[in-house]
Amino acid sequence: APQSLSPSAPQVLSPSAPQSPRMADLASVSPGQQQGQQVASLPASRALQRSIGFRPHAGLASKSQRQEAARIEKLCLALADRGEVPPWAKALLTQLGPLLSQLVALLDQILPYVQDACIAAYNFYLLLPGHVITMIYGIILCFFGGTFTATIAAAEAFRVSGGERVMACLQDLYMDFQAVRSANSIDNKKDDDGDGVADVDQIDKTALATRKIGLVLKSVNPDRIMTALGGLAQACAGVLATLKLQFARTVAIAVSISDNLRKPARLFLLPVLAAVMPLEYQHWISTILDLTCKLISLTVAWWLTRIIAACHSGMIGGMLAARAFVRFGTSRGLFKINEDETMLDEAAGWALAVGGVYFQLSNGMELPFPLSFLLFPIRLVEFFLQWVITFSN
Repeated sequence: APQSLSPSAPQVLSPSAPQSPRMADLASVSPGQQQGQQVASLPASRALQRSIGFRPHAGLASKSQRQEAARIEKLCLALADRGEVPPWAKALLTQLGPLLSQLVALLDQILPYVQDACIAAYNFYLLLPGHVITMIYGIILCFFGGTFTATIAAAEAFRVSGGERVMACLQDLYMDFQAVRSANSIDNKKDDDGDGVADVDQIDKTALATRKIGLVLKSVNPDRIMTALGGLAQACAGVLATLKLQFARTVAIAVSISDNLRKPARLFLLPVLAAVMPLEYQHWISTILDLTCKLISLTVAWWLTRIIAACHSGMIGGMLAARAFVRFGTSRGLFKINEDETMLDEAAGWALAVGGVYFQLSNGMELPFPLSFLLFPIRLVEFFLQWVITFSN
């Protein structure tokens, strides 16, 4: 079976990374010949992987995990053997097959625990009083509103512009996913010839791919899937339009900075990159300069926006949390305070606001450890939303 050099850093062969040491001869070799040479060099790459002791599926604990990983790897190889697949995709599927198979097998084993945790969290959410939920939201807004500006705005836009419909679409897709997962689990245990070995482990990779594709087509409801995907697409388009209007000033600043950076970048950086980059990679120079200008403009424009958002969200979130706490305590009989006749809620709200704004600004709009590690997936979502809002057409 083809194996990657290591699970964490697969060595993917591609036309832009030729494996031949004769770099001077590359100019005389056509792209098709280069791709053919790279695909042909896969056996040597696999021999090197075996020589360093890489074992596919070694990180999988149970026998069922290893078997599922082997099946997924066979599916990757079957896709790579199809004639219409381009050479670079063949190399990618062949090299990443072991890593992808382990990842999917692990996710399949972890999924039930994640599902139980999500259900428990949702049930806990339903048990919370409304004032407590408002108080928690206010605290999050107060201390993290500037750090996750785009994410919080997107969540609010989803809630306002049809959040219930989005949840219904996601539930429909989840139903079909569960149907496929259940059918796949049953299919993996079938032993029609009664020899004690599952049928899926006895057929070749092409037959396995045909069998699994047919299983998916028989298990899902196509009308429900198309309706759900259409609903999600409409919701995403509406949210994106809302965010573009909401952050129009940020987009204008970012685009202006990027446009004005391109000329000096080409004047000063273009000769440097042309001097240090090999000739066969110099067609990437324009793309590198463009991405660099966009990243700089994105960082500056959103950093300014996040400072303003930190101050605004700190004030709004602090007041929201303080007033929700007063209402919760009054409703539970903990104390008797009329928020219209006292300034205690405003005082507590302003204290929270000052603390939240100071927390965000003192950390440079970044999260301290361990929050930076725990909330890293949300940071990725935040960066993706910033990029889409700023540069998508």
